[in-house]
Amino acid sequence: MKLIFRTLIVLFLSAIFFIVYLSYVGLETKKFNNEIVKKIKKIDNNFELELKEIKILLDPFKFRLHAKTLGTKLKNRDKIIEIENIKTRIPIRSLFQEKFLIENLEISSKLLEIKDLISFGRALYNNPEFYILDKIVKKGFLIADVKINFDTEGNIKDDFQINGFVKDTKIKILKKYEAKNINFVFSYNKNFLNIKDTKLFLNESSLSSK
Repeated sequence: MKLIFRTLIVLFLSAIFFIVYLSYVGLETKKFNNEIVKKIKKIDNNFELELKEIKILLDPFKFRLHAKTLGTKLKNRDKIIEIENIKTRIPIRSLFQEKFLIENLEISSKLLEIKDLISFGRALYNNPEFYILDKIVKKGFLIADVKINFDTEGNIKDDFQINGFVKDTKIKILKKYEAKNINFVFSYNKNFLNIKDTKLFLNESSLSSK
């Protein structure tokens, strides 16, 4: 009986240590890379994702795993977008089910040149809008955070959000109008675009708006 009791105590303490370790330190793995790539391809099948190892942390109270990877590259042909990090939540129950599910994706970009972003968009969708943007935008930078949620079937919900800011941007329309030093914060959700804290120079006139 003593041996059984000691064995149970050791197993219990080992389990507690393992849970605490996963909750605060975590572990790195490539096990979920393919699943994250599949979710990104649901946004657009032309996307290629270069993922490094993913760090996993356990949330024992909500029975889910928090996964995060750094230094990701989003590719389409010869065009590349630098991703700062990708985060996702994985229900623990889905690890034991035939259909693997993740609850969401949170994608944060690095500081991107807007011209590079337009070129990336044109490689995906060669439509007139991107052509016009490519002609009128002369320079500028953008950082964005994209939040995407999935339903219980793994499909993308229509409540995705994009938040970010644009800085030091220059636009030239015809020969008469030039807007430079354009800076603003933006958010996009369900076809609604909100822009605030806008500052720019239109020709030589300084403009600003909340």
